[in-house]
Amino acid sequence: MLFIGGIIVEIGIAGAFISYYLSQSGFGVKMSAEALAAAEAGVQDAIIKIIRNKNFTSSGYDLAVGSRSTNVVVCKDTCSGISEGKHKITSIGSALVKRRKIEAVVNVNATTGEVKIESILEVVI
Repeated sequence: MLFIGGIIVEIGIAGAFISYYLSQSGFGVKMSAEALAAAEAGVQDAIIKIIRNKNFTSSGYDLAVGSRSTNVVVCKDTCSGISEGKHKITSIGSALVKRRKIEAVVNVNATTGEVKIESILEVVI
């Protein structure tokens, strides 16, 4: 019984080391890049929704991007750090355990509905 328990513990420890090294190696870099691409797709989706409806806001919606996912939050006028007539888009892309966050500020003309992207930048999570 003790022998079998020891083998199970060894397998668990080996599995933990393997998953750690995979997440820190090239596989982790690939997952991080996929999370960033998912976050970028979330920003672009929100921009399309703002173009279609200049008053679009959302407290958060999920978007599937292939086998990855992103959560997108869109706020208008009430967000910290932006002025009236602007939208702030926050998109967090996920790929397995990797997450990347992008924030964008979009200016919408109230009369013409013209949408101008002011900034898109990655934020450290």
